[in-house]
Amino acid sequence: MPFAKAGLLVGDGPATSADLDVIRQAGLEALKLRALVNPASDLSAYRDIGIHTFLVQLLSPEPGAHPTSPQQFVGTFAPAIEAFVRAGVRDFEVHGEPNLSERGYGVSWDSPAAFGEWFVAVAETLKAAFGPQIRAGFPGLTPPPPRQPGGAPAVSQSEFLAACADAVQEADFICCHVYWDSAEGLRAFDGGMRFIRQYLETFKTKPLVISEFANVNPNTNSAIKGDQYAEFYFTCTQYDECHYDWPWYQDYWPRIQAVYAFILRSPDPTYASQVWMDADGQPCPVVARVAARSRMPHPEQLRFIWPTEFRHYTQFYGENQQHYYDTSYAHSLHGGHNGVDLHVKYDDPASSPIRACLDGVVTRKKMLETGYGHHVYVRSQVEGVGQVTLLYAHMTDVPVEEGQAVQAGDVIGTAGETGATSGPHLHLSLYVEGLKMPANADYLNPRPYLDPPPPPRGCPRTPYSRTYVLLPPQADAAWAQAVVDAAWDAHRFTIGGSADDSGIGDLDFRRVIAVNPAAWGDDLHAFFETHYPGVIYVPLEAESPDALRIALESLPAMPPQPPAQPPPPRGRPRAPYARTYVLLPPGADAAWASAVVEGAWDAHRFTIGGSADDAGIGDLDFRRVIAVNPAAWGDDLFGFFETHYPDILYVPLMADTPQQLMERLREF
Repeated sequence: MPFAKAGLLVGDGPATSADLDVIRQAGLEALKLRALVNPASDLSAYRDIGIHTFLVQLLSPEPGAHPTSPQQFVGTFAPAIEAFVRAGVRDFEVHGEPNLSERGYGVSWDSPAAFGEWFVAVAETLKAAFGPQIRAGFPGLTPPPPRQPGGAPAVSQSEFLAACADAVQEADFICCHVYWDSAEGLRAFDGGMRFIRQYLETFKTKPLVISEFANVNPNTNSAIKGDQYAEFYFTCTQYDECHYDWPWYQDYWPRIQAVYAFILRSPDPTYASQVWMDADGQPCPVVARVAARSRMPHPEQLRFIWPTEFRHYTQFYGENQQHYYDTSYAHSLHGGHNGVDLHVKYDDPASSPIRACLDGVVTRKKMLETGYGHHVYVRSQVEGVGQVTLLYAHMTDVPVEEGQAVQAGDVIGTAGETGATSGPHLHLSLYVEGLKMPANADYLNPRPYLDPPPPPRGCPRTPYSRTYVLLPPQADAAWAQAVVDAAWDAHRFTIGGSADDSGIGDLDFRRVIAVNPAAWGDDLHAFFETHYPGVIYVPLEAESPDALRIALESLPAMPPQPPAQPPPPRGRPRAPYARTYVLLPPGADAAWASAVVEGAWDAHRFTIGGSADDAGIGDLDFRRVIAVNPAAWGDDLFGFFETHYPDILYVPLMADTPQQLMERLREF
């Protein structure tokens, strides 16, 4: 999904069953934790309820109490960071609100620029100590009022950001805080929507994380806050990633990644009006209101035909906030550009056809020389979505009439520059019945429905042959060791204990050596035929690990031709599951594979292999690669995964000997 994830800051201490119930009831997609306050061991429980996006804040009172160097700051958190990294976390917000005296201003840094230098040093130290996969986030600042209780900032948010601009460019993402005290404040150009121009427009190439937001008015009840939080979550989903892909201009704006409300629970009476759970562990009304929030249709539910000759954008949704606020009727647009602008033939726009994106009926036609110029509204009924209305604006000729039915691809006009426009283009705006966005007059972002849906994750970058030795339930380390002894040095077969993991991969050659398949209880061959057709299924019976070793040593070669294959994409996981692959480097012999078996098989049954491609495959939320001695691959292994298998949870693990590897794996 391309939309910003709805998140929440959890309370102090380990997660409770009541915490998990509230998070599940609210339908959240992301969680913010604090190192030294929340244990990394909680992540497995959060993942069990469907949360796979985490932000960990490194927040310390030390910089405000006494001068604290970047190295001292990281050292304070080192054991906790190590645990989070092992658990697959990569995003860390470095400190918080550094424009406050109590957070370090005037103590550990004496200017915004000095904090910028401090931040860059912390980021470099984190990556050097814990691996290149670490993403260091520039922290949220204390904004103008309204804001959380506490002291006023020593330096304003806008001034601090301007002086730290170089440091922000060194960050992997930037965080911001958004507060309001009324519905009007939430939607205000200079209130809840200020982040668009101060962050999105100022730092276009940096992912934005709204790491804390809240209605800070103690007199607003929880239900009303819940309605406002639901609106804010939905508003943030409009500011999705943008790609400019012109021959002479290419750029990528990641925009909003996740949005975290404040706070699940807190014993501090200062925040009694902001918690999502009461003192008895019961959900506050905010939870049900957030659970009922509007959501954008999934891009697979709603597909638009591209309406112009040229598949290029000239302006995205949400751009140029100040301009559209100044020029919109009664200053009604607080959220920037209220649609997308699409490329047409500049030199002769009247010969450039505009086509309907969907089947529908023309409900309004206006031939104006102001505003949207010559434009039409076309209303469509889309199964699973409801009533969808598209505005096509700034055309020259409009041959269709009100009440006329059109089909997707029909010419409904020609391009132009009528109305308030700086040049020829098509402006396309979207309404969906029932989806409200008051900050921008209910206009929604059509981009996710114009561009192709995102491809499945974990598709093999290139064809390869995969052999997975599938050990049955209850097979202990002795059985895994038998596979290592028989096949590692000769073949480097993948070794695992998950039938789903053995079947994945959009590959012609997917061979599963199913050891003692009757131990699975049901018909294992039928399982693969049903869920992973095209697998080369090889049952192998063995009464003991020794017998398995002998049988594997005489295993036939891979057949020269694959069996009949289903249409791609093949090997999609039949259901979500957590995948951890211990990736051994080239040259690692059986002693290293044995160390993985001894260190992790009985406790975790991690998949063991020696192929970086095999480690990266799978359309899964949780794909963790424990990369042993990654420098042995020669090139940048992390860069390989970032390029070919993005969203992998990459965990580098250095070990000088197999014995040390075994000991490190026992820490997981």
